[in-house]
Amino acid sequence: MSAILRRLNPAVPRRALPLIAAAVWGLVALMLTTRAAIWLLGSRPAPGLAAAAVGLLMAAILIPKAFDPLVAKNLARLAGRPDPACVFSTFPWRSWAMVTVMSVGGVLLRHSAVPRPLLAAPYLGMGLCLGAGSLIYLRRARSAA
Repeated sequence: MSAILRRLNPAVPRRALPLIAAAVWGLVALMLTTRAAIWLLGSRPAPGLAAAAVGLLMAAILIPKAFDPLVAKNLARLAGRPDPACVFSTFPWRSWAMVTVMSVGGVLLRHSAVPRPLLAAPYLGMGLCLGAGSLIYLRRARSAA
């Protein structure tokens, strides 16, 4: 049974985990900021500028207070993973649960009656936060290569 589980384990070299994290966070950041940009460009100037300002402020506050420490904590956790490591260990289980909840929430919000400029602000803020975190993961991946 143990041999079967080892063969089914999608293992990668431990040094690849920060690169995988950078790709995941970067792609989600691209999706969120693209949606926000489309909504902002399609809105009237005053609400669009206000929503963009709120999104930028959100990112300016959350990146140093929440996302930089989160990335540092995850990089330390990744450094302690066995080599090779399961590709799904790139993020802890709690993070995978949060991704599921946030994805479902995003779909529900996009299909709600909430005006798009109001949705654009958190989408832009979260996209910028994830993009900044992606760059930190990428820097670590490049230094480990």
